Amino acid sequence: MDIIEIRDQKLSTLLSFFMICTSCRIVDNDINRIEVGYKCPSCGVAGHGGRNCFPMSVHSLIDLMQEFYHLKNDPDEDFEIQSNQGEGNHQLAVVILFCTLVEVLLQHFLERLMSSIGLSPKIQERLLNDNMNVQQRVQKLFPALTDTKWKETIEKLSEQVDLDYIKTIEFYKQASEKRNYFLHRGNKWAIPKDMPEKCLLEIWPTVNLFVSLHNEFIAKRAEEK
Repeated sequence: MDIIEIRDQKLSTLLSFFMICTSCRIVDNDINRIEVGYKCPSCGVAGHGGRNCFPMSVHSLIDLMQEFYHLKNDPDEDFEIQSNQGEGNHQLAVVILFCTLVEVLLQHFLERLMSSIGLSPKIQERLLNDNMNVQQRVQKLFPALTDTKWKETIEKLSEQVDLDYIKTIEFYKQASEKRNYFLHRGNKWAIPKDMPEKCLLEIWPTVNLFVSLHNEFIAKRAEEK
């Protein structure tokens, strides 16, 4: 399936359709979970109908990326020239939205992780405010909550799936650097021509990374209780 060519179906219905078991907390894309009484393959408990894993903001960001990417653009005109003339800005928006998607997914994961540990909303807010940017959250907050290092965790999870999470994280770093350079210095040429397309292609591994993180640190914790 080439998601770049999909126009008549919202990408969120394909890329972020994950549900969570309210009993064991496992997350997967088993569509049968929408049926009332369906027994979770993981814990065997009958469910009360599907419950979305991700907040609406995640689905909306993915659909917005799709919409902006497919806005009318002259394929024969150089991307940098278009940006200079105020055209092609919708392509720049795809990169900004992708970076925002990663950051929203990270915060959503950390909030659920802190809730599973039993931290109050007030303490959660304080910890997030004390670690505002992504680097602080993965280098300081994540290890404090999980007793594991972010990089080692990503490498471990990447070995368990057919997706390269390491590559995905590295791509986010590149995209966020380009986004920041554009936003803070107004340099539209900082974003490579092929980056918007790569952002669309990285949605699936990005979403799956946070599913893997959830199952590793939240579902397993629920299982141990």
